[in-house]
Amino acid sequence: MTDDRMQRYSEIIIEHSQFPRHHGTLENPTHEGQGENPFCGDRVKLQFTVNQEGVIEKAAVESVGCAISMASASLLATHLHGLSLQQAEALFAQIHTAILAGPDEARDQQLGELAALAFAGRYPSRVKCATLAWHVLKHALAGDKSVASTE
Repeated sequence: MTDDRMQRYSEIIIEHSQFPRHHGTLENPTHEGQGENPFCGDRVKLQFTVNQEGVIEKAAVESVGCAISMASASLLATHLHGLSLQQAEALFAQIHTAILAGPDEARDQQLGELAALAFAGRYPSRVKCATLAWHVLKHALAGDKSVASTE
């Protein structure tokens, strides 16, 4: 990975952790989930509203934790808008694979700023931080009310 890409990914993580997007709660969400990493204390609550056509209209997230966990939640909420439930499910699979596999230039170009999360895959201790919000998404899509975990 080039130094320029590493720098860009770091900037995206820092920006989203310091200035999270779509932070807060929604009135009457159609889907919601929550998750926790009991070992480090990261917590994520995700809510979104799906319209009658099955498209996510709004998403909001509340997160507490490390910079990677908070950035991941912010990136997730940002990229859910306008996706169908099936597209959101596919995005979960893409991001989960990217984080576990680590950076890959061809795949990273397809993911855009979400590729910054694959950067966390280079550090095994940070994978759980990067994937927590995405596991919460998976629970919310399935209607699973249990607390999502990275374990």
